[in-house]
Amino acid sequence: MVKWWSAPTTKDAYYLSLVSTVLTFISATLGIVFYLEKGSSLILCYGLENCVDFISSVIVLWRFFAPKLTPEIEEKLKRREKRASIAISIILGLLGIGIIGAAIADFVGGQRDFDDLKLILGISISSIFVFGTLTIIKFQYSVLLQSSSLHKDGICSLIGTILSVALCVNSLILGVAPESWWIDPAVALGCGIASIGIGLHSIISAIFIKKIPIYSLKWWFLSQGDGKERAKGNVAVGEVGNVAVGEADVDEEKEMRDMI
Repeated sequence: MVKWWSAPTTKDAYYLSLVSTVLTFISATLGIVFYLEKGSSLILCYGLENCVDFISSVIVLWRFFAPKLTPEIEEKLKRREKRASIAISIILGLLGIGIIGAAIADFVGGQRDFDDLKLILGISISSIFVFGTLTIIKFQYSVLLQSSSLHKDGICSLIGTILSVALCVNSLILGVAPESWWIDPAVALGCGIASIGIGLHSIISAIFIKKIPIYSLKWWFLSQGDGKERAKGNVAVGEVGNVAVGEADVDEEKEMRDMI
């Protein structure tokens, strides 16, 4: 079995995120352009989801980016993990709000005429293959690299795959039964609710269970990223939103200067 699949490294995760960033940017642009032309909430949701997937991929790109890798750099990259994971949770919640709004607008608008269903079908089938593959690889990497941010990035790609499947099926149905237009916003509404649920669950867990001060700018810029007591210097981080003084502060300030 190839090494990049069975034993991925930080570099492999970086290149995966780079590919995901490019593909999601292209898909987001196509989705928004087609929404402006066709007015389908599912197409808008597809475009919005890829916008969020693009941002998510950029965050993971930052999480795994380093000009060169040493044990010290690897440790610094791991300290970015929690911030990357929480950031993706927040944008998942925002994605859900946008999708639900678009779905409600589509329900209110009622049935419309749809043109160029073959073109939409072609885009959706291509997206199923592309984002389905990205989803599988991201989930595989998230387990082997123990990365929650990659796991949530995989969820973003999974939602994109589901929306692509729905777009494909809906295009086929509309070709023979235009009265089934309501499937489009119904699937979009379900994806929106799921997106908000996943995002909120992670955010609530971080604040109330793990006691991570995500409301603090200092945490975002200086956090060690694990919400637990550090072995070095025995400094407790994230319990009440304050960062202790001493050796830990020196490390954190150095990290901020080194952040990309």
